[in-house]
Amino acid sequence: MDTDQYHRAQPCVKMTKNNAVVIFIRSPQKGRVKTRLAKGVGDTAALALYRCFVMDVLDMVRSTSWALRVYYYPENAIHHIRDWLGDDLDLFPQKGSTLGEKMENALADTFTAGYERAVLIGSDLPDLPSQILDTAFKTLEQCSAAIGPSHDGGYYLIGFTAKGFTPRIFDGIPWGSSQVFDLTLNGFKDHHVSHCTLPVWRDIDTQKDLGFLNLDPAGKTAVHTTNYLLKQGVKF
Repeated sequence: MDTDQYHRAQPCVKMTKNNAVVIFIRSPQKGRVKTRLAKGVGDTAALALYRCFVMDVLDMVRSTSWALRVYYYPENAIHHIRDWLGDDLDLFPQKGSTLGEKMENALADTFTAGYERAVLIGSDLPDLPSQILDTAFKTLEQCSAAIGPSHDGGYYLIGFTAKGFTPRIFDGIPWGSSQVFDLTLNGFKDHHVSHCTLPVWRDIDTQKDLGFLNLDPAGKTAVHTTNYLLKQGVKF
């Protein structure tokens, strides 16, 4: 895939406020975020990079007209999150004992709030362009679901229409395994959910993944992550 095509594309068409982007984040605590990344770069750098990732994802969504809903973990971290990100975000606790339950509950909550289409992403996508989210929302005008596969066999994005939302899609998935994407596709088929597949993108989970970031030293994309890596002497 030529990922640069998304960065060269014209700014995405502004969508209505009936579209919501749901982002999952964790309270930034040393040793508790990006633990796989920390094995390569250390806990301090992993924490700093995680903060950069979150800020870049938030900036990307804020540059659009989509509604933004941020779901945080753990549930008792609201004050820490607000001290970090400020008071101008719609913040909600993640609820559920598994990732699947948390995603199901967040999407159900978003549709209950009145949104017609919602896409959910994580915070490990600092270089994700808004054009991919734009594509997701456009596909949701034709399909009941949208999904973006990642290189590790999981997915970086899942979206539904309010009418097509099928919570059973999240049942029985071995989260964190290389089977997540394929089993989710099987779930779409089993439950007769029409879906569209987006381009492959890479979550940044390990030190090796950092080498695949689509960063712009000119400061047009992933500004926080780019600036941090430049300060560490990383060359592009």
